[in-house]
Amino acid sequence: MPAETIVTELLNLIQGELSGSAGEDLSSKEQRALVIGRVAAELSLAEMLESDGDEPVSVACECGGTAKSKEREGRTVVTLAGTHGIRPRKYVCCSCGRWSVPRDVSLGIGRGNYSVGVIALSSEVAAGFPFESAEDFLARRFSLDLCYKQVQRLAERTGEVLACQEKSVAADAVAERVQIISDERPPLLVISSDGLMVNVDGGWHEMKTGSIMSEYGRSTIATMERAEGFGQLLFAEASRRGLEEADEVVFLADGAAWIWNLAAHDFPDAVEIVDWYHAIQHLWEIANACHGDGSGRAKSWVRRNETRLMEDGVEASDRLDKAVAADGRRKPTHKAREPALLQYQLQAYALHNVQEPRLSHR
Repeated sequence: MPAETIVTELLNLIQGELSGSAGEDLSSKEQRALVIGRVAAELSLAEMLESDGDEPVSVACECGGTAKSKEREGRTVVTLAGTHGIRPRKYVCCSCGRWSVPRDVSLGIGRGNYSVGVIALSSEVAAGFPFESAEDFLARRFSLDLCYKQVQRLAERTGEVLACQEKSVAADAVAERVQIISDERPPLLVISSDGLMVNVDGGWHEMKTGSIMSEYGRSTIATMERAEGFGQLLFAEASRRGLEEADEVVFLADGAAWIWNLAAHDFPDAVEIVDWYHAIQHLWEIANACHGDGSGRAKSWVRRNETRLMEDGVEASDRLDKAVAADGRRKPTHKAREPALLQYQLQAYALHNVQEPRLSHR
């Protein structure tokens, strides 16, 4: 469609919408304006695609030979400016026999049926909505005719690409092959990490999570990676948040050994703090295992030893180990002796793992 024809159609559309908008409320006028914009974008893109559709009958091949056009392949492409049909030429090299579709390369769509804009928008919306809701939102707000399965495929493919890129950058940052530059200069950067169980593909697996907090705000990461891969991702995100520029770095976590191994490896200069909630949780697990769940003796043991833990900090852990060992030599007050012994010995080990980190009520 010639440019003059496009202009004429748009002028007629604009005049009609202007006439029809008299006396309408703002919302109705807004919708009319959006219709004009969408039609203008769709007509313009259709003409752009048509104008560069006149391809030569032969092109140079990468091998140095000549590739000749054998056929055209028609297909539709979904864009933010409507759905359009294209018929790119397919070429075959007379020398190496390689097939190619140069126009797909020049358009930047490969063999796909979606523009980069549609892929990016669908992925961003799907990150915040269920796929079914994303389908409805994209249709209402952007007139995109995508079913929820298409939205899901686009979002998952985008996620796979971004995750691969992020893991590569994180590994290079830890190995000091690249440096992540941050605009943030926080006086205090707090890094926190934990693990939680999530149901994935019909089974329960541990998801590792991390949060980075400063006066500039908070960011969070989550992954199913093992500890080493998670540590690299956490280091990369902390670097973006000003890890190298911070005056002080604090690593706050529970008593899990894998977390403190990670902190020592990736954040060796950080001040390590065990949060008070988890420290007391460990005490309760030991007390319940030794003296019975919720028993009076368990409560008394926790009251006595939490005071020691708060007043003496890490120096109290040695005495707690001895207290647990002494309780282990006594006859347990409940029936399941062996499981109880195993449980509180395990908890004693957890407390022993936090000899170095300090305690905090935060």
